[in-house]
Amino acid sequence: MSRLSALCAQLPGDLQLAASVALALHHEGVGEFLDRRISWLAERFDRDPRTARRRVDTAFRLLGERIDDEGATADPDSTEGWYVESLRAVLRMDLEPAQLTEERRIVATVDGLSDIAVSLRAPIGVTEPGELIAATMTYGGEIVAVRHIDAGHILFHIRLSETLRLGQRHDYGIQFTSYPRSWSQPYDLLAPLDRCEHFAIRVRFGGDTQPDLVWQLRRQGMSYGLQWSA
Repeated sequence: MSRLSALCAQLPGDLQLAASVALALHHEGVGEFLDRRISWLAERFDRDPRTARRRVDTAFRLLGERIDDEGATADPDSTEGWYVESLRAVLRMDLEPAQLTEERRIVATVDGLSDIAVSLRAPIGVTEPGELIAATMTYGGEIVAVRHIDAGHILFHIRLSETLRLGQRHDYGIQFTSYPRSWSQPYDLLAPLDRCEHFAIRVRFGGDTQPDLVWQLRRQGMSYGLQWSA
């Protein structure tokens, strides 16, 4: 149920509803028999039952394609009850210290999700106290606790602005500041421990940090990021 709900949440609006109701995953469209659920869909769409059933067939075909595409991978559902559907980041290298702003859309894989945890790591080799890593929520929740994993790794516990149902999406923004730019490696790399479907980043270098070369790293099953050389 968790995996199917997460897959349904990736479909367009009408097809998302058609699939979740047909599979008895929607809280308003649950009935004992499929024909009753189809009738509920037809009323919701203001169409006849045959049209509603065709939308269900289309939704199921798309679900089947997604399942085929993911068949060789591990279970995509995060063990923490959510996963990242999209992550858009802006890295300000023209500031001191550098500033990283992330906007994330997450999907709940459990009912009643109200808290999540995100982390930021310092550059490799940094051993200074973790207090230099700071975070501020810009929307979508509030930071309620901060835990130091080690000198260069901090975990931020976030209370979401709403409690999510299984399959529900939620957007939030968070801004990080960390160590001086001179301590950082010349790249920004996303290495997700759990499922992350889309990642995009923009980098502002500033007048004194213009790169000579920028390229994108790609490797099947590994991280994606941008690397530059000054």
